[in-house]
Amino acid sequence: MFALATSFAFNVNAQNATQAEIILSQTSGTLSDGGVACGDSGAGTTGDNYYFRSYKLSDYGVTGPVQLKGITFNVSTSSGDTELQVMAFDYPNFPTGFDVTALPAPLATGTVEIDPSMVGMSVYAEFDTPGIADQNSNIVAVVFEPDGQIASFYLATAENETQTSYLASVACEITNPVPVADIGFPGAKHVIDLTIDDVLSVNDVLAQSVSVYPNPASSVLNISVPSNIQVENSSLVDMLGRKTGVVYSNGEMNVSGIAPGVYFLTLETNLGSYTQKIVKQ
Repeated sequence: MFALATSFAFNVNAQNATQAEIILSQTSGTLSDGGVACGDSGAGTTGDNYYFRSYKLSDYGVTGPVQLKGITFNVSTSSGDTELQVMAFDYPNFPTGFDVTALPAPLATGTVEIDPSMVGMSVYAEFDTPGIADQNSNIVAVVFEPDGQIASFYLATAENETQTSYLASVACEITNPVPVADIGFPGAKHVIDLTIDDVLSVNDVLAQSVSVYPNPASSVLNISVPSNIQVENSSLVDMLGRKTGVVYSNGEMNVSGIAPGVYFLTLETNLGSYTQKIVKQ
């Protein structure tokens, strides 16, 4: 069943971004202890709660590739230690079709431990590996409280919001995100801010996103790119610029048939061109 935390006002220090970072927020005004969660009222625990906010990056002035750095939220209640997960998805039509029992591949994830000393505080949960997005992305920022917790946890809420706050919970039979207001809690405007790094150059994006291994290689060269980067063309040339005829297919290149030496791999992608030196053993 759903429970609502007792409401009271308090002040919270905001996350301080570095000069290159931008915090995207959909909430403002006084924060209060009015969050909602699915939980076991008898046991005094919560769990299996997904909290969502959806950020269409072009609406926030993003004009090119950016890094997804982390998520900031505010703690209103924590009766004990709670492990939370933060996630970011690129999901254009959110919430339509989004199902927490069959989550799409996230662009970025991270974890953070919450304890009672953090009540009334702003918590910045950094992604383990920054994800890459661009102005066409609709980023779904998620704070997830897994099932099986031994404590109760509630997000703080804000006085105002510019976009809808969503919630889902398998335990409460809500597998598709619904507006919090639609389940009877219009005041639960959960604070979930998204931190991005300022617009990156194409070279920065590709250098941080593309992984080519092993290097040196003897037979197969693996090329790993995230789902939002499409390889449109490729070439592998020797030191004199002569094409080897080796082609990219299904994330790899078979280099077993070329002579040992130094080569240059070039990938033409939807975000631009990427070049890396390759050694064939």
